Amino acid sequence: MEAEQPDYQDVVDQALQLVYSHHHRLIFQLHPAAFSALALDQLRQGPLGKDLFRLASLARGETREPKERVLEAIESVVQLLFWPAGADDYSVPRSFWDTDLGRMLALAKYRAYEPAELVSIGNAAQQLGVTRPTIYRWMDDRTLNYVRDDMSGRTFVVRRDIDNLKQVAAEFSAQE
Repeated sequence: MEAEQPDYQDVVDQALQLVYSHHHRLIFQLHPAAFSALALDQLRQGPLGKDLFRLASLARGETREPKERVLEAIESVVQLLFWPAGADDYSVPRSFWDTDLGRMLALAKYRAYEPAELVSIGNAAQQLGVTRPTIYRWMDDRTLNYVRDDMSGRTFVVRRDIDNLKQVAAEFSAQE
């Protein structure tokens, strides 16, 4: 018997409410009179809500979109969640990918790639001549883009990023 696909409605609504509550807190500190209350249905119709519902549909395998559009939508969501005010950059904690929202985004991202575009962690380490912990560090600092397959629990590195690092290393070696 095949496992039933989640509909992600609660996941999307929780994410919208989280971002909205953060927004409310910021606006209240800036200028309370500027705040106007929005209903959950209104949040669902906004750009973030539309992105989240598209990603949920992609995660369920109901639709497909060009990889670039999927990656842009995911990037937009994680920036809203993890880019602190005043910071030059942001990082997504690995633990996020174990949350319901993280798993939904990971599955949408995984489905945007063709299998040939992905390389296992061990294979990536071997190709680059580094250890697995180095691969994980590069994943955390976004040197290497990666994808998690929530169904198998495996993590893959994007082949293009490995090829780019190999090219940079070759150019650096040629300069010495």
